[in-house]
Amino acid sequence: MKPFVLLFACVAGLVGHAAGAPADATFAELAVPEKRLAAQQAILDHSRGFTNASPEAKAWFERVRTAAKTVENPEAQAALQQVLLFDPNTKPRLPLNPKQPNTYEDPEGTTPETKLAHLERVLDQRRSAKEYPLTVEELVALTKHEDFATAQRANRLLRRVSSSAAAPILWERLAKLSQRSQVQEVEDEILRLPLSQAIKHTPVEFAGTSLASKAAWVRIAAVRASKSSKVRTALKAALLPLLKGPANELTEAAWAAVPRIFAEADRAALTEAAQGLSERLAPKAKAALEALPAK
Repeated sequence: MKPFVLLFACVAGLVGHAAGAPADATFAELAVPEKRLAAQQAILDHSRGFTNASPEAKAWFERVRTAAKTVENPEAQAALQQVLLFDPNTKPRLPLNPKQPNTYEDPEGTTPETKLAHLERVLDQRRSAKEYPLTVEELVALTKHEDFATAQRANRLLRRVSSSAAAPILWERLAKLSQRSQVQEVEDEILRLPLSQAIKHTPVEFAGTSLASKAAWVRIAAVRASKSSKVRTALKAALLPLLKGPANELTEAAWAAVPRIFAEADRAALTEAAQGLSERLAPKAKAALEALPAK
Protein backbone atom coordinates (compact mmCIF):
# COMPACT_ATOMS: atom_id res chain seq x y z
CA MET A 1 0.00 0.00 0.00
CA LYS A 2 2.88 2.34 0.61
CA PRO A 3 3.64 2.99 -3.11
CA PHE A 4 0.02 3.97 -3.70
CA VAL A 5 0.07 6.30 -0.68
CA LEU A 6 3.25 7.95 -1.96
CA LEU A 7 1.81 8.35 -5.47
CA PHE A 8 -1.37 9.87 -4.08
CA ALA A 9 0.66 12.35 -1.99
CA CYS A 10 2.69 13.45 -5.04
CA VAL A 11 -0.44 13.95 -7.13
CA ALA A 12 -2.10 15.88 -4.32
CA GLY A 13 0.99 18.06 -4.00
CA LEU A 14 0.96 18.90 -7.71
CA VAL A 15 -2.74 19.71 -7.63
CA GLY A 16 -2.23 21.85 -4.56
CA HIS A 17 0.65 23.71 -6.26
CA ALA A 18 -1.44 24.40 -9.34
CA ALA A 19 -4.41 25.37 -7.22
CA GLY A 20 -2.29 27.84 -5.30
CA ALA A 21 -1.35 29.85 -8.39
CA PRO A 22 -2.47 33.49 -8.20
CA ALA A 23 -5.58 34.15 -10.24
CA ASP A 24 -6.10 36.83 -12.89
CA ALA A 25 -7.56 39.03 -10.18
CA THR A 26 -4.17 39.07 -8.45
CA PHE A 27 -2.50 40.41 -11.59
CA ALA A 28 -5.28 42.99 -11.91
CA GLU A 29 -4.51 44.17 -8.39
CA LEU A 30 -1.06 45.31 -9.56
CA ALA A 31 -2.79 48.43 -10.87
CA VAL A 32 -4.39 49.16 -7.47
CA PRO A 33 -1.97 51.03 -5.19
CA GLU A 34 -3.52 49.67 -1.97
CA LYS A 35 -3.32 46.03 -3.16
CA ARG A 36 -0.16 46.20 -5.31
CA LEU A 37 2.34 45.09 -2.65
CA ALA A 38 0.30 42.05 -1.61
CA ALA A 39 -0.16 41.04 -5.26
CA GLN A 40 3.56 41.35 -5.98
CA GLN A 41 4.38 39.22 -2.95
CA ALA A 42 1.87 36.53 -3.96
CA ILE A 43 3.33 36.32 -7.48
CA LEU A 44 6.87 36.21 -6.11
CA ASP A 45 6.08 33.49 -3.56
CA HIS A 46 4.46 31.29 -6.21
CA SER A 47 7.37 31.79 -8.62
CA ARG A 48 9.88 30.53 -6.06
CA GLY A 49 8.26 27.11 -6.16
CA PHE A 50 9.49 26.37 -9.69
CA THR A 51 12.99 24.97 -9.25
CA ASN A 52 13.13 22.82 -12.41
CA ALA A 53 12.21 23.52 -16.00
CA SER A 54 8.75 22.16 -16.84
CA PRO A 55 5.74 22.98 -19.02
CA GLU A 56 3.95 24.33 -15.95
CA ALA A 57 6.85 26.64 -15.17
CA LYS A 58 7.03 27.79 -18.78
CA ALA A 59 3.31 28.61 -18.84
CA TRP A 60 3.46 30.47 -15.53
CA PHE A 61 6.43 32.64 -16.41
CA GLU A 62 4.95 33.43 -19.83
CA ARG A 63 2.00 34.75 -17.92
CA VAL A 64 4.30 36.85 -15.72
CA ARG A 65 6.22 38.06 -18.78
CA THR A 66 2.99 39.20 -20.46
CA ALA A 67 1.91 41.02 -17.31
CA ALA A 68 5.29 42.75 -17.09
CA LYS A 69 4.78 44.15 -20.60
CA THR A 70 1.22 45.31 -20.05
CA VAL A 71 1.30 46.72 -16.53
CA GLU A 72 1.76 50.49 -16.48
CA ASN A 73 3.05 51.09 -12.97
CA PRO A 74 6.91 51.30 -12.92
CA GLU A 75 7.09 49.69 -9.49
CA ALA A 76 5.06 46.70 -10.61
CA GLN A 77 7.13 46.41 -13.79
CA ALA A 78 10.35 46.29 -11.77
CA ALA A 79 8.91 43.71 -9.39
CA LEU A 80 7.79 41.42 -12.21
CA GLN A 81 11.19 41.70 -13.91
CA GLN A 82 12.75 40.45 -10.68
CA VAL A 83 10.25 37.58 -10.59
CA LEU A 84 11.34 36.53 -14.09
CA LEU A 85 14.81 35.81 -12.72
CA PHE A 86 13.31 32.72 -11.07
CA ASP A 87 12.32 31.24 -14.44
CA PRO A 88 14.15 27.86 -14.64
CA ASN A 89 13.57 27.67 -18.41
CA THR A 90 15.98 30.53 -19.11
CA LYS A 91 19.72 30.63 -18.70
CA PRO A 92 20.92 32.68 -15.72
CA ARG A 93 22.42 35.99 -16.68
CA LEU A 94 25.42 37.39 -14.92
CA PRO A 95 24.93 40.93 -13.63
CA LEU A 96 28.54 41.69 -14.54
CA ASN A 97 29.59 43.21 -17.82
CA PRO A 98 31.30 40.41 -19.82
CA LYS A 99 33.35 43.00 -21.65
CA GLN A 100 36.91 43.06 -20.40
CA PRO A 101 37.95 46.28 -18.68
CA ASN A 102 40.39 48.55 -20.40
CA THR A 103 43.98 48.23 -19.26
CA TYR A 104 46.30 51.17 -18.94
CA GLU A 105 50.03 51.41 -18.56
CA ASP A 106 51.16 52.14 -15.03
CA PRO A 107 52.26 55.75 -14.57
CA GLU A 108 55.92 56.35 -13.93
CA GLY A 109 56.44 57.35 -10.31
CA THR A 110 58.62 60.39 -9.77
CA THR A 111 58.41 60.77 -5.99
CA PRO A 112 58.93 58.22 -3.19
CA GLU A 113 55.21 58.26 -2.49
CA THR A 114 54.18 57.51 -6.10
CA LYS A 115 56.82 54.81 -6.45
CA LEU A 116 55.63 53.14 -3.26
CA ALA A 117 52.02 53.36 -4.46
CA HIS A 118 53.04 51.77 -7.77
CA LEU A 119 54.84 48.94 -5.97
CA GLU A 120 51.89 48.30 -3.69
CA ARG A 121 49.58 48.11 -6.70
CA VAL A 122 51.91 45.61 -8.41
CA LEU A 123 52.09 43.49 -5.26
CA ASP A 124 48.31 43.51 -4.85
CA GLN A 125 47.95 42.34 -8.44
CA ARG A 126 50.51 39.57 -7.79
CA ARG A 127 52.55 40.49 -10.80
CA SER A 128 56.07 39.32 -11.54
CA ALA A 129 58.96 40.61 -9.45
CA LYS A 130 60.50 41.84 -12.70
CA GLU A 131 57.84 44.56 -12.76
CA TYR A 132 58.62 45.95 -9.31
CA PRO A 133 59.46 49.66 -9.65
CA LEU A 134 61.72 49.54 -6.58
CA THR A 135 64.51 47.17 -5.63
CA VAL A 136 65.10 45.85 -2.12
CA GLU A 137 68.01 48.27 -1.71
CA GLU A 138 65.83 51.21 -2.73
CA LEU A 139 63.12 50.13 -0.30
CA VAL A 140 65.66 49.85 2.51
CA ALA A 141 66.75 53.40 1.78
CA LEU A 142 63.14 54.61 1.90
CA THR A 143 62.61 53.02 5.31
CA LYS A 144 64.87 55.79 6.64
CA HIS A 145 62.74 58.56 5.13
CA GLU A 146 62.18 61.53 7.45
CA ASP A 147 58.40 61.34 6.98
CA PHE A 148 57.05 58.58 9.24
CA ALA A 149 54.15 57.64 6.94
CA THR A 150 56.44 57.24 3.92
CA ALA A 151 59.02 55.27 5.89
CA GLN A 152 56.37 53.05 7.42
CA ARG A 153 54.84 52.32 4.02
CA ALA A 154 58.28 51.36 2.78
CA ASN A 155 58.67 49.07 5.80
CA ARG A 156 55.33 47.41 5.08
CA LEU A 157 56.16 46.82 1.42
CA LEU A 158 59.66 45.64 2.25
CA ARG A 159 58.11 43.03 4.55
CA ARG A 160 56.04 41.79 1.63
CA VAL A 161 58.97 41.75 -0.76
CA SER A 162 61.71 40.43 1.58
CA SER A 163 60.77 39.59 5.15
CA SER A 164 64.37 38.72 6.02
CA ALA A 165 65.48 42.23 5.08
CA ALA A 166 62.54 43.88 6.83
CA ALA A 167 62.76 42.07 10.18
CA PRO A 168 65.90 43.70 11.63
CA ILE A 169 64.89 47.12 10.27
CA LEU A 170 61.48 46.90 11.94
CA TRP A 171 62.99 45.96 15.30
CA GLU A 172 65.52 48.78 15.05
CA ARG A 173 62.72 51.21 14.22
CA LEU A 174 60.59 50.00 17.13
CA ALA A 175 63.43 50.67 19.57
CA LYS A 176 63.65 54.31 18.48
CA LEU A 177 59.96 55.18 18.70
CA SER A 178 58.12 56.63 21.68
CA GLN A 179 54.75 57.74 20.28
CA ARG A 180 52.21 55.01 21.01
CA SER A 181 50.35 55.25 17.67
CA GLN A 182 53.60 54.88 15.72
CA VAL A 183 54.75 52.03 17.95
CA GLN A 184 51.50 50.20 17.28
CA GLU A 185 51.95 50.42 13.50
CA VAL A 186 55.45 48.94 13.69
CA GLU A 187 54.30 46.30 16.17
CA ASP A 188 51.60 45.18 13.74
CA GLU A 189 54.16 44.78 10.96
CA ILE A 190 56.49 42.71 13.16
CA LEU A 191 53.60 40.44 14.10
CA ARG A 192 52.96 39.89 10.38
CA LEU A 193 56.47 38.58 9.82
CA PRO A 194 56.82 34.84 9.13
CA LEU A 195 57.31 32.83 12.31
CA SER A 196 60.86 31.82 11.40
CA GLN A 197 61.91 35.46 10.94
CA ALA A 198 60.12 36.52 14.11
CA ILE A 199 61.90 33.91 16.21
CA LYS A 200 65.24 34.62 14.61
CA HIS A 201 65.20 38.40 15.08
CA THR A 202 63.25 38.88 18.34
CA PRO A 203 65.77 40.42 20.76
CA VAL A 204 66.17 38.81 24.17
CA GLU A 205 67.27 42.16 25.57
CA PHE A 206 65.41 45.07 24.02
CA ALA A 207 67.28 48.30 23.27
CA GLY A 208 64.23 50.57 23.38
CA THR A 209 63.79 53.16 26.11
CA SER A 210 60.12 54.21 25.93
CA LEU A 211 57.41 52.32 27.80
CA ALA A 212 55.33 51.96 24.63
CA SER A 213 58.15 50.31 22.66
CA LYS A 214 59.15 48.04 25.55
CA ALA A 215 55.56 46.94 26.05
CA ALA A 216 55.31 46.19 22.32
CA TRP A 217 58.48 44.07 22.56
CA VAL A 218 56.98 42.05 25.43
CA ARG A 219 53.72 41.48 23.55
CA ILE A 220 55.52 40.39 20.39
CA ALA A 221 57.85 38.09 22.33
CA ALA A 222 54.89 36.49 24.09
CA VAL A 223 53.13 35.73 20.80
CA ARG A 224 56.08 34.88 18.57
CA ALA A 225 59.20 33.99 20.53
CA SER A 226 57.25 31.75 22.92
CA LYS A 227 57.11 29.20 20.07
CA SER A 228 60.81 28.53 20.57
CA SER A 229 61.85 26.88 23.85
CA LYS A 230 65.39 28.20 23.50
CA VAL A 231 64.30 31.84 23.09
CA ARG A 232 61.62 31.43 25.76
CA THR A 233 64.21 30.31 28.30
CA ALA A 234 66.40 33.31 27.51
CA LEU A 235 63.44 35.69 27.83
CA LYS A 236 62.57 34.58 31.35
CA ALA A 237 65.54 36.34 32.88
CA ALA A 238 64.70 39.55 31.02
CA LEU A 239 60.99 39.55 31.86
CA LEU A 240 61.15 38.60 35.55
CA PRO A 241 62.44 42.03 36.74
CA LEU A 242 59.70 43.77 34.74
CA LEU A 243 57.00 42.01 36.76
CA LYS A 244 57.98 43.98 39.88
CA GLY A 245 57.75 47.37 38.22
CA PRO A 246 55.19 50.12 38.87
CA ALA A 247 51.69 49.98 37.45
CA ASN A 248 52.10 50.94 33.81
CA GLU A 249 51.71 49.60 30.30
CA LEU A 250 55.00 47.71 30.40
CA THR A 251 54.29 45.85 33.65
CA GLU A 252 50.81 44.93 32.46
CA ALA A 253 52.25 43.55 29.21
CA ALA A 254 54.85 41.56 31.19
CA TRP A 255 52.21 39.89 33.40
CA ALA A 256 50.04 39.17 30.35
CA ALA A 257 53.04 37.36 28.79
CA VAL A 258 53.65 35.16 31.85
CA PRO A 259 51.50 32.15 30.76
CA ARG A 260 53.28 32.05 27.39
CA ILE A 261 56.86 32.46 28.64
CA PHE A 262 56.83 30.80 32.08
CA ALA A 263 55.58 27.43 33.35
CA GLU A 264 54.47 25.77 36.58
CA ALA A 265 58.10 25.22 37.56
CA ASP A 266 58.53 29.02 37.79
CA ARG A 267 55.61 29.53 40.18
CA ALA A 268 57.79 30.27 43.22
CA ALA A 269 59.68 33.10 41.51
CA LEU A 270 56.48 34.49 40.03
CA THR A 271 54.66 34.37 43.37
CA GLU A 272 57.49 36.35 44.93
CA ALA A 273 57.30 38.92 42.14
CA ALA A 274 53.56 39.26 42.71
CA GLN A 275 53.98 40.34 46.33
CA GLY A 276 53.16 43.96 47.10
CA LEU A 277 51.67 44.83 43.71
CA SER A 278 49.18 47.66 43.35
CA GLU A 279 45.44 47.14 43.09
CA ARG A 280 45.74 47.68 39.34
CA LEU A 281 48.30 44.89 38.86
CA ALA A 282 47.25 42.37 41.52
CA PRO A 283 44.29 40.92 39.53
CA LYS A 284 46.47 40.59 36.43
CA ALA A 285 49.16 38.77 38.42
CA LYS A 286 46.58 36.44 39.92
CA ALA A 287 45.11 35.63 36.51
CA ALA A 288 48.59 34.98 35.11
CA LEU A 289 49.51 32.57 37.92
CA GLU A 290 46.24 30.69 37.49
CA ALA A 291 46.91 30.31 33.75
CA LEU A 292 50.43 28.86 34.11
CA PRO A 293 50.86 25.77 31.93
CA ALA A 294 52.12 22.52 33.42
CA LYS A 295 55.24 22.53 31.22
